[in-house]
Amino acid sequence: MKTTLLSLTIAAWSVLAAVPSALAQQANEAEPVTQVIIEQNLLGFTQPTRLLNLYQAAELAPNAYWPSSRLISAEQTEKLKQRRNYVLGQLSELEQSAIIEGDNALAQAAAAYAEQLPSWPLIGAEWVGLTKIDDRLEVQSGVQVERPSLYSSFNDAAANLQANPQLPAGTLQLLPPKNLGDWQVTVVSPLGVQQVAFDSYATVRGILKEAGLFAADYDLAEVTLISLTGLSSRTTVAYYNDAKAMPPVHGIIFVDLDVSAMDAKWQRINAQLGALLSYWNPQS
Repeated sequence: MKTTLLSLTIAAWSVLAAVPSALAQQANEAEPVTQVIIEQNLLGFTQPTRLLNLYQAAELAPNAYWPSSRLISAEQTEKLKQRRNYVLGQLSELEQSAIIEGDNALAQAAAAYAEQLPSWPLIGAEWVGLTKIDDRLEVQSGVQVERPSLYSSFNDAAANLQANPQLPAGTLQLLPPKNLGDWQVTVVSPLGVQQVAFDSYATVRGILKEAGLFAADYDLAEVTLISLTGLSSRTTVAYYNDAKAMPPVHGIIFVDLDVSAMDAKWQRINAQLGALLSYWNPQS
């Protein structure tokens, strides 16, 4: 009886001693909450983590060119796919409506964008950062307000909790910051997609002239500028009313569809196209 009791006691202690080891092994083998693909590497986090922790784990340089970085999620990618398909449908309808109204120029432009849209290098990036802008429509002149941004720099994430969001669960992809080289801008118009190099003296109107836009549409008066933050603004480019705006560095100049003669149903098509263009891959 004593031998049996002693054997049971030793066995019990053996089991208890094995518990911490088993728990440690389970912790080591725990499924990551978030996985991030960075080029050829995969980083896993077993606890909820923030953007800055990712930057540190990936050993990214604080002084890199952060505007070119993007954090891509499956959720945003799916939403972007649905929006792209919706806008494609709208463009097809607009083309038919313009034909009925006898506006052949608009019909051709809508068809051109419908043909281009599937090949635009759009990515499902998360709005991870903040940027400050002078929004004269909402605040007193000279006062800056914060708006969401598609990138957050290392220093911004370190200094501002709002620019250091918690990473969503699941598998993400990080496009790490990359030097994009000399200044250039992408012009997106019914003529196609053109990349134009420029310097600090260039204006949007000058870029459009170089891209042949005024030869195609002499009355072109206003375009949309999309910066690497993902935010857009409007600027005038007509010869009689030229704001002489500087092109967005490595950003996009979007030439709108002229739907001024169409009914109210079509007045948001340019905003929808511009919203898609915000997700243009800056490293493409």
